[in-house]
Amino acid sequence: MTELPGFATLLARLLDHRGLEPAELARRADAAGAEPAAVPAGGVPDPALLRRLAPALGLDTADLFEIAAVPLPADLAPVGGMVTTSIVSVVRFGRALPADRRAELRAFVASLPHARQVGRIEGLPASAPAPDPSSAGNLLMRMVASRNLGWTGTAKIFHQLTGRYWMSDAYGRIASGAQEPTPELVADFATVLGLPAGDLAALLGMPLPSQLPRPDDAVADAALLLRDLRRLGVEQLREAEDLARRLPAA
Repeated sequence: MTELPGFATLLARLLDHRGLEPAELARRADAAGAEPAAVPAGGVPDPALLRRLAPALGLDTADLFEIAAVPLPADLAPVGGMVTTSIVSVVRFGRALPADRRAELRAFVASLPHARQVGRIEGLPASAPAPDPSSAGNLLMRMVASRNLGWTGTAKIFHQLTGRYWMSDAYGRIASGAQEPTPELVADFATVLGLPAGDLAALLGMPLPSQLPRPDDAVADAALLLRDLRRLGVEQLREAEDLARRLPAA
């Protein structure tokens, strides 16, 4: 199992990949003396600092919390509950829409209030391994889980957005560290997570495939929509699904 270093090293990898100096990131984040490079190896970053760093890095805040192995606060955590079918449907119908209608759907989703948390993520077995920040595969699967997807939902969304068809237990093996992520799989995770593939590969210290197709705009927008949907409960997701069905497809 490939073990990941601490947050300070992961952040340094990302900055090096982007050609960005730590002092410049601190300036952008207005970190006021809490320069990212000062985070000790193995130390736990302050949640308030992570919230400032995320927009400065252009990262989803929940993703940065997962990268730092800091528990998600309530406002960033997925709602949970029996939502897989609706999430998959909203993404599927949303992806088929023209660009202006995709934007309309995302605006509608953003207008809905954050649902109350209802518990466990559907399709994440009670026997699932405890989060292990040292595993590259576990980090990838925790980032997907922050989108309110268990193993089954992950398999379905990957099939929709990347064409990769795996049974759900394959993602369980990735989460447990029993199966190492390949460069091709890392590229697919980047597509689903809505991250630049180079950024994700740099964080994990992995190469990318020599041939790396760029996701089309509809897939990229679907990944952003997926990120937005984690806030919604079952009834809100049904509203979003109804709208996605009604809007004229491309």
